Amino acid sequence: MEQTNSQKGQFVGFPFYIFITVLLGFIAVISIRDVWNTGSLFYAILCGLLFTLHIGLYWLNLRQFQSKYWWEFYYFTQTILIIALVAIPYGTQIHFTILGSAMISLIGEVLGLWGNTWRALKLGLFYFAITLVILLRLVAPGDLGAALSTLLINGGFIILFMVVLNQQLAERQKAVDLAESLESANAKLAASAAKIEALTLQNERQRMARELHDTLAQGVAGLVLQLEAVKAHLGANRIERASAIVEQSITRARSTLAESRAAIDDLRAAPANLTEAVREKIDRFTQATGIPCELEISVNKNQLSPGTTSHALNILSESLTNIARHAQATQVHVKWMLQDQNLELEVRDNGKGFDVNQKSNGSYGLVGMHERARLTGGMLSIESNNGGTCIQFSVGRS
Repeated sequence: MEQTNSQKGQFVGFPFYIFITVLLGFIAVISIRDVWNTGSLFYAILCGLLFTLHIGLYWLNLRQFQSKYWWEFYYFTQTILIIALVAIPYGTQIHFTILGSAMISLIGEVLGLWGNTWRALKLGLFYFAITLVILLRLVAPGDLGAALSTLLINGGFIILFMVVLNQQLAERQKAVDLAESLESANAKLAASAAKIEALTLQNERQRMARELHDTLAQGVAGLVLQLEAVKAHLGANRIERASAIVEQSITRARSTLAESRAAIDDLRAAPANLTEAVREKIDRFTQATGIPCELEISVNKNQLSPGTTSHALNILSESLTNIARHAQATQVHVKWMLQDQNLELEVRDNGKGFDVNQKSNGSYGLVGMHERARLTGGMLSIESNNGGTCIQFSVGRS
């Protein structure tokens, strides 16, 4: 309530101050002429000087009213000037006109600059009290009621006008602020929508990269290993074994194609029998690589979501694929322990290991494993040295 409206001076200031200048200037001319007629040149010059200072301070206040401590000096000085103007010995009873016009103008200016605030109310009451004190000195007790009534009627109109005008300005400012707030909110919504769209597109790209890698890349890698095994068996003239691996390769190719199509549409669901799904991945790995794989599995009351189960199976597939392609291992151990919503997966091999801190270009598999762990809210750790690699993934409620 105590804040001033910085735009108010520009909006209504000049017309209001022009009105005050014309009104007080006219009264100044009459007052100077009245004192001149009494034959007092000194008081005539003093009257003109005081009116000039009084009117000039109005215009100066229009530019300085927001300065610190200025308003205290301004209103104190204006009060002294009004009292001095009223104290000049005029030839007629023009004191009352000077007092009423100056005080009403000053109260109107207070309302114009400070609005309908507590500061304006206190200043208005202060000047009204000063007016009453001066009236008691100027008019006879019997004429005080009539003088006060005239002053209230004339001043009340201006004060009421300024109060209503301030209310209109406040409503107008609220409408402007509301429009600016709505515009800002719309801009934020547009920016948020664009950001959400960009994040959605980025997440979809990451999902497609993970899914295609875990289906096409792993599937093709498995087919390559099986075809290499076929080539080796044919070279050794083991036709029956080569034919069996070819049949397995055909089945693997069809499964990879189906999984790839499902990944594009994001329609894959958790397998009906999770134990069989895990064993199937282990069997494929063993058939394709010939590496013995020991499986330790326990599935009891599976309450994991289909998405979490799918991510866990893909982490297992990627771990086995990396072993087949890079580890040069001769033995693998897989542990799959699932109880309610708690899953512990461990894939350990005795291969040559690798530097887990070294980032190599194209390592989509490791990136995808970490992303899947993050999406499930689980923990993924990879430890590797020249004695082998151990990948651990856990998810669930503690």
